[in-house]
Amino acid sequence: MVIKVAIIEDSKAYVSEMAQYLKEHDIEIVNIGYNGKEALDIINGEAFDVLLLDLILPHIDGMTLLKKYIKPNKQYKVICMSAFVSDDVLKESVSLGVDYFLIKPVEFDVLLNTIQRILDTDDSNILEIDALDLLLEKIGFSYNLNGYKYIKYGVHLMLKHTHKMQLTKELYPLISEYYGIQANNVERSIRHAIKLAWEKELKSYWYNSEKSYVRPTNGEFITHLYHKYREILKEKN
Repeated sequence: MVIKVAIIEDSKAYVSEMAQYLKEHDIEIVNIGYNGKEALDIINGEAFDVLLLDLILPHIDGMTLLKKYIKPNKQYKVICMSAFVSDDVLKESVSLGVDYFLIKPVEFDVLLNTIQRILDTDDSNILEIDALDLLLEKIGFSYNLNGYKYIKYGVHLMLKHTHKMQLTKELYPLISEYYGIQANNVERSIRHAIKLAWEKELKSYWYNSEKSYVRPTNGEFITHLYHKYREILKEKN
């Protein structure tokens, strides 16, 4: 089945690159709007599977479109994109039926994976699951890397255990068992993902958070994410 996507984004150059990438990966772009007024015609026009919606738009902004014009019982998924995301915006977006949130600039491989992922599942819980995705993507991690998946699963494993888990004796074996791979592949993949992210946004994030310019070890980074994510969950409860 061909996936049909509509795009509402005010940057024509960005839309051109995005649309070209998606078309090359068998995504059909059914309509494009560059402002909130054009968005109204798209929302009420030809059917599509996914709406890519920028929150900052001329005439009518994305949040207003969600509140007033995009129906709660819509038959399509909504992926919001914005360079500025606060917890309040995230919570309000969830209440308005947004299925996923991506922080701009969005890597097109991440966008493609996200489109495919939200169409493959009925679960939409960006308040809990995607809070971790948002943080990882914001600090330079690419969703298509195996290390990304292993880090996420490792954090969730730590949340389920009441004691501090040993990395090599407990955490890696559980991750490797879940994904059906060798434990040493888990270690290498996580280290590789951290190394790539370090050259993007992780270096400045780690200094601001831990006051260190030394790249974190796997254990240090996963433990940091665990504490960060646990704080987020406590605030929601």
